[in-house]
Amino acid sequence: MKTVKNPFLSGLINLFIPQKKQAIAFGLGLLGVLSFAPLNFAPVIIASLTGLFLLWLEAENRFEGFKIGLWFGLGFFGFGVSWLFSSIYVYSGVLLPLAILMTFSFILFLSLFIAFSGWVAQYFKDSKRPGLVLTVLFPAVWVGGELVRSSLLGGYPFLLVGNSHIETWLAGYAPVFGVWGMSWAIAMSAGLLLWLFKKRSWFVASITLCLLWSVGGLLQDVEWVKPVDKPVDIALLQGNIPQEKKWLQSEFMPTLKRYVSMTKSNMDADVIVWPETAVPAYYDVVERGALNSFIKDAQLLNTDILVGAIAGDRGSANYYNALINLHRPTDRYYKSHLVPFSEFFPLNDAFAYVSSLFNIPYATFTAGADDQAPLMLGGQLAGLSICYETAFGEEMARQLPEAKYLITVSNDAWFAHTFEPAQQLQEVQMRALELGREIARSTNTGFSAIIDIKGKIKQQIPAYEIGVLRGKVQPYEGLTLYAEWGKLPVLFLLFSLFAFMLAKRYFLSGRL
Repeated sequence: MKTVKNPFLSGLINLFIPQKKQAIAFGLGLLGVLSFAPLNFAPVIIASLTGLFLLWLEAENRFEGFKIGLWFGLGFFGFGVSWLFSSIYVYSGVLLPLAILMTFSFILFLSLFIAFSGWVAQYFKDSKRPGLVLTVLFPAVWVGGELVRSSLLGGYPFLLVGNSHIETWLAGYAPVFGVWGMSWAIAMSAGLLLWLFKKRSWFVASITLCLLWSVGGLLQDVEWVKPVDKPVDIALLQGNIPQEKKWLQSEFMPTLKRYVSMTKSNMDADVIVWPETAVPAYYDVVERGALNSFIKDAQLLNTDILVGAIAGDRGSANYYNALINLHRPTDRYYKSHLVPFSEFFPLNDAFAYVSSLFNIPYATFTAGADDQAPLMLGGQLAGLSICYETAFGEEMARQLPEAKYLITVSNDAWFAHTFEPAQQLQEVQMRALELGREIARSTNTGFSAIIDIKGKIKQQIPAYEIGVLRGKVQPYEGLTLYAEWGKLPVLFLLFSLFAFMLAKRYFLSGRL
């Protein structure tokens, strides 16, 4: 009996059966993660992208470029965001097979962005001009993929390659073009190195590479902002409440007592900051009960006490991931960029049904307004953000130039003892570098830190310890170019480049 082959099914199976090139791409992607925190071997990502660009250069068709990109992504994200499994299985109580499936599905989703970048790279590739392909096309395709991934369906800006080079000369591009400019410079460095060694165009490639890095180094000496007034004395509390205990009724009062005690020991500070959802209950409940006397005392003192809690609108079903100043409880910040599939769910009704079938924990928050004003804390206007929001520099820039310094809080206990806490701290360092503002970061389990405008950690306390980070945050005024323009310059460059390539392909070549 003759077997009829399904071309689509055959292609799908072939996609997930790695051959030599795909296996190499997988290894290159896995290797690239070594450049990010907590390992911080920055040059490795350049070598990783150099290998990827070589594979794309030698790919014979669009499908092969897509497949190479997919397998690079599976290695890159499979290793780099493996921390998601800890959150789903260890702390959310999802069954092991489903937790594995959900984690792999997320890794595959992220990998598809690099896969489609590979398809686009092959679509525009001109075999007669390998130098332009390596130094212009491939870097632009890579940065375009990062931008789309960081914007689509709420955005997933994990492991943006620019974050890996905050300690190198390329960090000078951050105040000008943001993390996107740094990613572009890293990808261009990879393309130039490949052009240098493969095509032996040593003079032009080496001069361009030196110029690229030298300009980045020179930009580091530019003073985009200037200090204003005296530093703010701040106390950042790190309660170190394990995630598995955080919401237990038996731990409710011990948790509050811990934070209240740490607060009372630092009442001489200008600002005291509790981590994200440090209050393991709704604020309106503890306001009337367990923290009633403490809140009344706080209102009589001069210290601003910023606490993380869940706040609700009375008379509505809206609940917010919030920061509330106990000194003036009407001063609040509501998290505006919620985490997809964690704090809010696309296709909400459908997901509610699925969660009931598979015992997936399910709850939703309401997003705060995008245009929330900075709060007066410690005598200076401070811009606020909560956890995931620190991955989006353009959104944090909305509070500038009014905000003279920034405060962010997080609860990384969901990802304890994985790469995620260190990766998120690295993202916060990038935001300080991009925006020209010092950032004070309070977390439940770490890393709590104060970061200067060059992205350097001024002070930090160890993770997974109970402690208070007491330090000074310097207010600044003025704007970096990135804080003023965001990603518009990079988008303009990408749009112009791809518009030219499309015109060249279809008009200048005489196809139309």
